[in-house]
Amino acid sequence: LTHQTDRFLRRADWLAARNDRAIAEDQRALSAEFIARRAASVSVWCSLCADQVVMPLPWAVDKSEPNLREALVCPQCHLSARARAALGLLHESQPNAQARVYLSEQASPGYVWLRRNYLAARGSEYAMSPERQSAVENWLGSHGAPGPIVFEDVTALSFSDASLDAVASFDVLEHVPDYPRALAEFARVLRPGGQLWLTVPFLDDCQDTRVRARIDARGDIEHLLPAEIHGDPVSDGVLCYYHFGWDLLDAVRAAGFSEAAWCRTWAPGEALFGLWTLRAVR
Repeated sequence: LTHQTDRFLRRADWLAARNDRAIAEDQRALSAEFIARRAASVSVWCSLCADQVVMPLPWAVDKSEPNLREALVCPQCHLSARARAALGLLHESQPNAQARVYLSEQASPGYVWLRRNYLAARGSEYAMSPERQSAVENWLGSHGAPGPIVFEDVTALSFSDASLDAVASFDVLEHVPDYPRALAEFARVLRPGGQLWLTVPFLDDCQDTRVRARIDARGDIEHLLPAEIHGDPVSDGVLCYYHFGWDLLDAVRAAGFSEAAWCRTWAPGEALFGLWTLRAVR
């Protein structure tokens, strides 16, 4: 299987790689071939399941717009391409099942997978109704990840300093108005050498983060662009404040990380087509 993850420290390096005609044309052709498949499913390898799986291609059935980030869901672990790419990188870098790993979500297949692979895995949610909490706890128990829902604010985590080996946060940071404070908390709770793995809406052709909304001096939400609401498993939707650019690397370094890079995973045999994950080292 062809599996390639490239790391970029700055936008200029990515632009140079993207403009490599041979690489770009080859990757465009493979992506187009995959998207054009008329079959309702395709056989691919899931590294998180360590198994060949038959993955549905929803756009072949409902004629929807192909989404190579969210729609390619493994039928066994139930993880999207985005989550499979990010968790695959985390697991590759941290294979020790005893590692202390925190995921800033709990009501998800990602947390279930983490609990199966890391004995000390922790997760959390920000808030949910008592009724939904009960339903989620029952769901987690039925999937082998029993325990109460834990509530955490990523801008004020309850973990002790330098107490974790890895932190993972997948498509959460864009919903945090004061995201630099969250990054500083991630740095605080990681041991020296510990790693942060992030996914966010990423504008890979933009240097600067696009601010869609912010909190004004009165504490009210000020919309700078039309409100964008993202689906959320524990609520009716959550506001997106940011689409991040390459300057997120600078914010991560300023928060206390010694290294930061955007990682791009390319593995057509795993239905992973240029997925972006940010990796940082404390």
